Amino acid sequence: MEEIVPYAHQEQPDYVDNLLPGYRFCPTDSELILYYLKPKIETGEHPKCRIYEVNLYSHSPEELTNQYRPCDDKWYFFTPRERKYEKGKVPNRRTGNFGYWKTTQKYTFVYHHYSATGPRVVGTRRSLDYRDEKGCKTAWLMQEYATNHPNLPIGSRQGGNKVCYEI
Repeated sequence: MEEIVPYAHQEQPDYVDNLLPGYRFCPTDSELILYYLKPKIETGEHPKCRIYEVNLYSHSPEELTNQYRPCDDKWYFFTPRERKYEKGKVPNRRTGNFGYWKTTQKYTFVYHHYSATGPRVVGTRRSLDYRDEKGCKTAWLMQEYATNHPNLPIGSRQGGNKVCYEI
């Protein structure tokens, strides 16, 4: 299991620490997909913002929220998408011995409304709630964002390999 460095012990300030009062990181659904997730998948470069790259399923929500700095009481993460079965399409959302994330709705299309050709679908969003090791619903809620058609080289195997989460 990877070790998380508590944000209280992180020495590097990020861009949010330098913003003037009143400015905040609160991207819309389409902005999360177009300006953060899609470039992360296509180029591998991490954006200069408070979105952390961590294997979300190696930690409980309490661990993650205690260790990482929030943006207006929300946490953003990039995580690799793992499959429940090697050749299957069902994502594995179990978090070690802690519990699991259960989907609470079908995929919802995310539209970008500022396109010259009118609104277009740029990805999907899905809501999940966290169940403890006994299967009891907790107060933790999460949004899962995935992009449609990232611009990847032909034959690339990484295509939908990362997703963005908002807790």
